[in-house]
Amino acid sequence: MMIDEATLGPVRIAWTVAVDDADLRDAVRSLWPSQRIRHDGMDAARARRFATGRRLLATLSTGAASGTIRIESVCDQCGGDHGRPRVEGAPSAVSVSYAGDMVAVAAVDLESASAVGIDIERRSPGEDAAMSELASLFAPRRPPGLREWTEIEAAVKADGRGMRIPPSEVTFGERSATLLPGGRAVHVPGRDERFEVAAAPGPSDHMISVAVIQAEPAAVSRRPTRGRGRRAGRP
Repeated sequence: MMIDEATLGPVRIAWTVAVDDADLRDAVRSLWPSQRIRHDGMDAARARRFATGRRLLATLSTGAASGTIRIESVCDQCGGDHGRPRVEGAPSAVSVSYAGDMVAVAAVDLESASAVGIDIERRSPGEDAAMSELASLFAPRRPPGLREWTEIEAAVKADGRGMRIPPSEVTFGERSATLLPGGRAVHVPGRDERFEVAAAPGPSDHMISVAVIQAEPAAVSRRPTRGRGRRAGRP
């Protein structure tokens, strides 16, 4: 599996196309039981993306308590196994996003941010134009363009409630690259914490945005810089 990796401030990002190979089969065998049950109940394409995402999360997770990476996704609302992913025993927050067969994940150490959200979408002609298919979600306001939509998606994933938050109520503030180079403040209803969102490195034919919730100020030790992407080969 060929995995591309990059950084944006303290956030580590990885992406790849979901393919069925030896690495992915190993990833499936190492899934925690609840995740394996979830995987086995999916159709082939969804299962491949799901396993790829877990493989990428294991790649980015650092400082786990043991050699085995336990990833769970318990819903905060109902306790079902469909919430945002968490890596047991690792001091990191993580997030995953899918766009067709493309899978992208993000991880950040908890000393820098208490949560992270990532969204990936395929680029399209006129991507700055209002997305008419979202008109009913934003009426009477003008719907966002593709970039702003990925920023909204990333922010509500960082929040944890996802699309239970009306996307029209997510608003943006000043440019404020406290953690994310090129970032801006974003307000998520019902939360007082400081959210920040920014465009992130990714595949040339896709668009990625990342959002973080800033940790306590004392935990942030230095101003971040944009990292250079690297390509990491996997057998």
